[in-house]
Amino acid sequence: MTTRRHCPNSSPAAALEDDDLLAEILLRLPPQPSSLPRASLTCKRWRRLIRDPRFLRRFRAHHRSRGTAPVLGFFTEGDSGISFHRTLDPPDRVPPEPFHLQITGRAHNCRIVCCRDGLALLVNVHPGQVLVWDPVTGDQRRLLLPLVFRNYDKFYSGMVLRSPAAVGDANHFRFQVVLIRCFKGRHARAVACVYSSDTGAWGDLVQISTPLLRALSVERPKSGALVGRSLCWLLCGKSTAILEFDLDRQNLAVIPSDLKGWIMSSEGGGLASVSLSAHTAQIWKREIDSYGVAKWLLTKTIHLDKLLPLSPGDRFFAHFAEENSMLILGFSEGIFTVQTESMQVKKLPVNIKELPYVFLSFSSVYTAEMGVGAEHAGALAQ
Repeated sequence: MTTRRHCPNSSPAAALEDDDLLAEILLRLPPQPSSLPRASLTCKRWRRLIRDPRFLRRFRAHHRSRGTAPVLGFFTEGDSGISFHRTLDPPDRVPPEPFHLQITGRAHNCRIVCCRDGLALLVNVHPGQVLVWDPVTGDQRRLLLPLVFRNYDKFYSGMVLRSPAAVGDANHFRFQVVLIRCFKGRHARAVACVYSSDTGAWGDLVQISTPLLRALSVERPKSGALVGRSLCWLLCGKSTAILEFDLDRQNLAVIPSDLKGWIMSSEGGGLASVSLSAHTAQIWKREIDSYGVAKWLLTKTIHLDKLLPLSPGDRFFAHFAEENSMLILGFSEGIFTVQTESMQVKKLPVNIKELPYVFLSFSSVYTAEMGVGAEHAGALAQ
């Protein structure tokens, strides 16, 4: 009879003695805020690994790159300024302090334009400035606006994107900011400008001029959409169109359209939109046929009254979170979110009588060095 011998290093217990391998396993824990504090209670060795700033950077980057970062809450903009509303249930509810931004001057002059990749973009924090802010790490960068964007009376929009090179990089605060603005009238044009944290400077002004822009402007508070390597914004007025900025080619295009609602990236890639009519949401996808003709095809119909406690006469306020493919609906029963892909519904634990003018979801990975909830706040202090 032959006795099978095992290599000591092949057992799971022995494998976990390797710090590098254990770190790879811990890296794949769920991104909920309570995951790392709970894991840190296992033993001192796990706690030491989890507290390592390099591991925490990798953990955030790992889940950001996979699009699994949870929605920690929502930023709203109202008469009293910008507020943050936490939406996760305990023990994952994050503390409020990191998400409160101290702004000098008049709070109502500050606008929040975009939340993406765990970053928030705000304009006119001080006259003529834009702020890129990571609430989780506390990193901030104030940028002086290009001259064409300094007229406060004329609205412009934009988007912040975390640079792909930041994944696994020690310099985690690397990003791009893209600002766009439309000018109406006889010499109608759209302009765009890109800031890169790598160069520390704004690039050249990119422009496009077309009669389509004579009566169109960026529709606020609807934020833009990231579609492949292009940024898209809905332009509205007497008609509608889509303004597209190609990140690789650094050029602008205006796409004629008659859609109403919000633009988004489709599940399989490409440009899509979501529109509301009564208690029904419809998802449309832009397809181009073999002759080069673009058409909008209906791909999904969502009967909201079958998912939510809506009565026939109920009216609601609505927003759409493009990064999360999430409808946000407020009516007499409260504020609810509906994932347009998974159809998952959640009632938000917030007390807002009606949806503010701006309602932006914020997704990020809130890591253990800050502590989460009363039961975990001291987990890493032992």
